[in-house]
Amino acid sequence: MDKELIMKKLYKTPIQAIRAKCLDCSCFKPKEVRQCTAIDCPIYPYRMGRKPDKATVNTLNKFYIKKDKRSGGV
Repeated sequence: MDKELIMKKLYKTPIQAIRAKCLDCSCFKPKEVRQCTAIDCPIYPYRMGRKPDKATVNTLNKFYIKKDKRSGGV
């Protein structure tokens, strides 16, 4: 039982690790993570430490549609 407790403290879930990286990137300011504009970042959808919500998915869709139009579909 003690081994399990120790393991939980040593390792983060992937989502927790992503959240920690986003906090590190924003100088540990949660408000900056929430307002992040780095939509091209591969971990952007998971920056809040959970599965992306519908608003985040819509933002990504709008961004990539606009990006495709600018690049001529490339």
